Amino acid sequence: MSAFEVVLPPPDGTGRTTAYLCLAVDSSQPERVRDALKERLWRTRPMTLTPATFSDLLQGQHAKPLREFRLEEYGLFLPSRTRKSAAIRTHSFEHRPAFYRYRLALARTARLPAPMADYLHALFTNCPNHLFRETVFRASGVSRHRLRLEIPLTRTADHGIIAWAGRSRSFRDLSSRHENLQKYFLEHDPATIACEVPVWTESWEFADYPRILETCDPLTGHIDVLRHEDDGLLGVWDYKPHAAAERDAHIQVFLYALMLSLRTGLPLAAFLCGYFDEKDAYLFRPAQARLTQEGLTPGS
Repeated sequence: MSAFEVVLPPPDGTGRTTAYLCLAVDSSQPERVRDALKERLWRTRPMTLTPATFSDLLQGQHAKPLREFRLEEYGLFLPSRTRKSAAIRTHSFEHRPAFYRYRLALARTARLPAPMADYLHALFTNCPNHLFRETVFRASGVSRHRLRLEIPLTRTADHGIIAWAGRSRSFRDLSSRHENLQKYFLEHDPATIACEVPVWTESWEFADYPRILETCDPLTGHIDVLRHEDDGLLGVWDYKPHAAAERDAHIQVFLYALMLSLRTGLPLAAFLCGYFDEKDAYLFRPAQARLTQEGLTPGS
């Protein structure tokens, strides 16, 4: 690594010059360099425990406590090579326990609320990958016995997402059924916005996090499918090959919506949640979730 200073004259020939401290890193892995910078800067952010509780989040009474991290606010990171983005931009994240290929249909973000569009675009460079590598606490591992919620769940056999899942069966460009479904949705379903969307939350983001989730570890996850729904809501979906046999999938998808709400500042009322296969879809409104009496009782 080498360091040097660049001094630029004022653009109009008057006033003060501008000096830049430049660091040149000789590396064939620019993403790892970017991650190292993000991890170091992430830990310097001001993090104050918010007084908002889990119940406040459910009721939409929660102000976003902190701006999302942006590496560009600390300086410009210029990789030696840049890739031109196609209509669907793809980025592979090395997140525990595997690689996740985040895909975003760029043009479809134009219809989104600005905070959501900003979040989805920023993930390519600003996702805190160290959180996903450090923690083993993932939404997919949280059961209904750990997070005791009452969630009104509706089963349907005629939601459009079921038909898209069925059609995707013939799409076999990739080795994974999940990835084939996701890529098919992005290429053929005009309502699908993104797939394998990284989401996370940390213990300071609501006051009773340690009691509600029984840990102080960061919670992470990856949303299978994010869609525009016909009623104007944003659909947070998880593909389950045997949806009817699932017992905890509603908890997993609820946590995805909760984390997306925390990341964007949008209320839970902006989302529709569900999980699906080629036969059934199970839907719910995350804003209608409520803690059970057991969940409300400390130490239960």
